[in-house]
Amino acid sequence: MRVMVRHFMIKSMIGNFAGICFTAVLLVVACGGCGSPRGELFPPREQHLVWPEPPEKPRIEYVGSLSGEADLKKEIAFFEGVGQFIFGKKDKGVLVAPYAVVVEDGKVLYVSDVSGAVVHIFNLENRNYKQFFEISENERLLNPVGLAIVDNSVFVVDSVLQKVCVFDLGGNFLFSFGKDRLKRPTGITYWPAEQKVYITDTARHTIDLFDPKGNFIEQIGQRGSGPGSFNFPTHLFIDSKGLLYVSDTLNYRIQVFTAAGKFIREFGVQGDRPGNFAHPCGIVVDNFENVYVTDRQFENIQIFNKDDQILMAWGHEGNKEGQFWLPAGICIDEQNRIYIADSFNSRIQVFDLLEGGEK
Repeated sequence: MRVMVRHFMIKSMIGNFAGICFTAVLLVVACGGCGSPRGELFPPREQHLVWPEPPEKPRIEYVGSLSGEADLKKEIAFFEGVGQFIFGKKDKGVLVAPYAVVVEDGKVLYVSDVSGAVVHIFNLENRNYKQFFEISENERLLNPVGLAIVDNSVFVVDSVLQKVCVFDLGGNFLFSFGKDRLKRPTGITYWPAEQKVYITDTARHTIDLFDPKGNFIEQIGQRGSGPGSFNFPTHLFIDSKGLLYVSDTLNYRIQVFTAAGKFIREFGVQGDRPGNFAHPCGIVVDNFENVYVTDRQFENIQIFNKDDQILMAWGHEGNKEGQFWLPAGICIDEQNRIYIADSFNSRIQVFDLLEGGEK
C-alpha cells in the first residue's frame, strides 16, 4: 500500500511539474510582446500643426500632450510585462483637472491637479512618474492650485487649506505657512535674486510677499480698479529682470510691477478683439520678453511683445490638438518649450516656440 501511495504521489508531482512547465511555455509564447522598449516621448508628426497657419511664417508648433503616466512611454521589462499579463496592469497616474504646471531644470514636470487633489511628477528624462498629496497622517492636500520651485523645494498653494505647503523635489512634506493671513491663495512665483515668494490672495485682492522660510514680508495692493489695485487677481510671474506680471482677472488686465511692488504699467481691457481679455489666467514670459496669457473664456493663448502689443493668438474651444477647454497655468523652459494646463481636457499640451520660423 505504501509503495502504491508513494508511486501515485511521484506521478502527481511529475504531472504538476509538467503542467507548470507547459503553462510557462504558453506564457512565454503569449507574452512575446509583454515587454516593450522605451518609446519616443513626442514623436515627429507627419503633418506639422503650426500657428499662424501658412502662408504666414509659423511661430508656434504643437509637439504633443501628457494625460497620464502611460504617456511617458517608459520601457517595460519582459518579466514586468508578464506580471501585467497575468495580474493586469496597475492603475496609471492620470490627470483629472490640471491647473498649474512648472518644469524643473527642463527635465521634471510638476502639475497641480485640483480635482485629483494631488501633485503629479512627470520625469521627462528617465520617464518615471510619481504623485504626492500627504501632509501628515491626518492631513492631505485638498485643492492644490499654484506651484513654484523655490530653492530645490516645491511650494504648493492650497486654496482650501488656506496655506502654502512646502515639499522636497521628491514630494516629501517639509513645512507650511500662511494660514494666519491667507484667505484664498491661488498663484505663486519666486524671485531668487531677492529671496522673495509672491502669492496672490484672490479673496483679499492682494499680493503677499514671504521669504522662502515662510516669514511674511509685506503686502501689495488692495481691492480696486486703479493702478496697483486688484479685483480677484489669480496668476502671477516674475521674469529674469525682476518684473512682476499679475493677472488682474476681473479687472480684465495685466499689471506690471517692480520686484519691490511699485506699479509700472498695465495692458488689456475687457472685450472680444485681439489684445482684449475675458478671463485672463496663467501668465509667463519667454526668453525674448514676450508675454503669454491664457484666457479661460476665449479658450486661447495670446502673445504680447515687451511693448504690450499683441503679436498673435492661438487656440479655441475644443478637445483636438491645439484646442483648449478652460486653459489655466502655463510655463516655458529654457529651450522655449511651452507647457499649458488644459484643465477640462485633462491634459498638458506641449508646444515649441519657433525662432525665426524654424526649429
